[in-house]
Amino acid sequence: MLDSYTLYFASIAVIVVMTFLNILTWRTNKQTPGTLIYIFYPVLMLCAVVAFALVSSSHNLLVINAACSLMFAASIVHCFAISQFLDYRGPGFKLLCSVTAFSAMVFGYYSFFDPSLAGRVIASDLQHISEALFLLFIFIKYARKPYPNGSIVYITILTLVVLAFIARSIFMNEIEQKDLVSSSWFSTVLFLNGIIAPMFYAAGMALLCNERREHHLNTLADKAQKDLEIRGLFLSTISHEIRTPLNGILGSAQLVMNQTSDTHSKAYCEAIINSAESLNLLVDKVLEYASLDQSDEALYEEDIEFKTWLNNLCLLLSPLAEQKQLKFELICNIPEQACYYCDQQKLRQIIINLVGNAIKFTDRGVVKIQVDLVLEKQLEHTIKVSVKDSGPGIENEEIAYLTEPYVQSSAGKEKGGTGLGLAITSRLLEKLGSRLKISSQLGTGSVFSFTITFALGELSLVEQRHQTKDYLTGLDVLLVEDLDLNQKIAIEFMADDEHKIKLAKDGKSAIELMQAHHFDVVLLDMNLPDLTGQEVLKRLKRLDHKNQRTPVLAFTASLSPDEVKEYLALGIKDIVGKPIKHQKLRQALSDSQSNQTTNIAVELIDTLYDKTAIETLASSFSEDEVSSIYNEFVLSARNKLIRCQNLIDQHPEQCIKLLHRQASTALQLGFNRYGMELKKIERRLLDNKPHNGMLDEALDLWQRSLEKYLKFVRSELG
Repeated sequence: MLDSYTLYFASIAVIVVMTFLNILTWRTNKQTPGTLIYIFYPVLMLCAVVAFALVSSSHNLLVINAACSLMFAASIVHCFAISQFLDYRGPGFKLLCSVTAFSAMVFGYYSFFDPSLAGRVIASDLQHISEALFLLFIFIKYARKPYPNGSIVYITILTLVVLAFIARSIFMNEIEQKDLVSSSWFSTVLFLNGIIAPMFYAAGMALLCNERREHHLNTLADKAQKDLEIRGLFLSTISHEIRTPLNGILGSAQLVMNQTSDTHSKAYCEAIINSAESLNLLVDKVLEYASLDQSDEALYEEDIEFKTWLNNLCLLLSPLAEQKQLKFELICNIPEQACYYCDQQKLRQIIINLVGNAIKFTDRGVVKIQVDLVLEKQLEHTIKVSVKDSGPGIENEEIAYLTEPYVQSSAGKEKGGTGLGLAITSRLLEKLGSRLKISSQLGTGSVFSFTITFALGELSLVEQRHQTKDYLTGLDVLLVEDLDLNQKIAIEFMADDEHKIKLAKDGKSAIELMQAHHFDVVLLDMNLPDLTGQEVLKRLKRLDHKNQRTPVLAFTASLSPDEVKEYLALGIKDIVGKPIKHQKLRQALSDSQSNQTTNIAVELIDTLYDKTAIETLASSFSEDEVSSIYNEFVLSARNKLIRCQNLIDQHPEQCIKLLHRQASTALQLGFNRYGMELKKIERRLLDNKPHNGMLDEALDLWQRSLEKYLKFVRSELG
């Protein structure tokens, strides 16, 4: 073992380094509680060690007591800093201060009133043991989980310190003052507490601050992610509401197109249909942009006849060019019958963005789409799509930044806009395995292009465009729909194929008609004013009626994966989405008469929280998306119930709508008993029956359901 004088100087050097490291730690973590106070710990320790080193041979009791007081003060500062960092406010720190004060008095007593070296050593050891035990306690209880790495460092060194001081108190024999510095127990403890411990403490505090900063950054990232998810959920809800007027636009345009023989009018109808479809796509793409950086969704590739698809897309874009008296051209240098597997929704948005920008910034001249086949292989084609304009052009230094969000060229700032179009386009192209290239010349125009490889579709090998399909006619159809516009469009579509139609405006009348008449097929709206489509089907299963084997088609704009699975589980044959498309409706009605077996319905479990619901959601959504859906519902459920209480007497219709949506969501998320209770209240309001106290009971039921859900979440985390 080294002699005590060498250890003193080594200890001084280490403590100086610790002071320097603590200052650096504080400079990078100035907002962290305890880091500034922690600097004073090694400073006080340094003064104490220097004092001990100076009087180790003279044994001046006044200086020794002063040095010991500095050591005890350093201990208090150390524990106070750690308590501040961990936000510990328990009685342990006060107890430590009391033990330290007692040890100081004992040390003074054995220095001046009853001089005893052994008494002073025991008093000093008692304080050091108390300090180490206190820190061990708060690190094990409060720091181990949030700060695992820093806690390991501290727990390790504190355990060694406790054992060393306890061993010295027990096993150190009676010794004279002159022999103290040469004692192996003294030098061992000095080596541990004066050299090893400061290094561990400095490293431990740096680790604690790093883990705290990392935790803070993760919290901010989680909050930002949650904000994005909530925004996506909000946009998803809004997109659902937009689909109803789109149904009218698209359906009416199809009716006009089917009833007119004028080629010019048909072209404009096709443009209206494409516009409505593009608006529908735009709603979806707003949601997609909000989640572009959140997920790596698979491409939805379809086999499309590419030249025909481009021509139809140009029907949508040409009116925009005509309004500005621009010449709009499509030059398509690919084989006439070429069909490709591609994600047409993403590709459509890319081309719309590029052409829309070209038209926007071009005041005279031409906008041109050019498609060239650059490489032809046996099973794939590589094509180059270029959008050219005769606009003002773009400065070379601006081109590199145009694909960044909210960045616009000089011309863009004059024309206005969000600066998101090219950013979305660039990200979509990355998902398709391509990238956007921009070339421009001031005063001449710009070219936006990308090269992409498509697998050849089956339609390229087998010509199918001129094949016709026979559709069934003259079916007896029950149409269950409450909106007048939807009724009109669906009836006229089906009348073209000579179907005989009976109309029901709500679930109750639909059940009565199905008890009185036999139908070949039922077209059932899934969101009726009195009952959901699911409830209609469940009630029919308990009744005798004439349509036990009649196929049911869901007629709905609610097409989330879980809703589709629920429809199929209830025995629904097919789904006719809104906005209504004539060909889809025809096909669904015809296919309904096939002998395909329907799925068996699944009954709800009577439970506060059904954990299988989250498993169902997890099959269609990412973990973060599922978490966002549950968080939004859990955080808003109580407020929505309170709003229902405010509406129930003066505005019962609004209350019914709110209850209807809340109940449907609750059932989908597994809060079965709560969801069914809300439906009972909704039903009583619809029937004008007493509802006294039912919402209060629902609040209590929600609280119990929430407790059950949170217990499940804790069990999953544990």
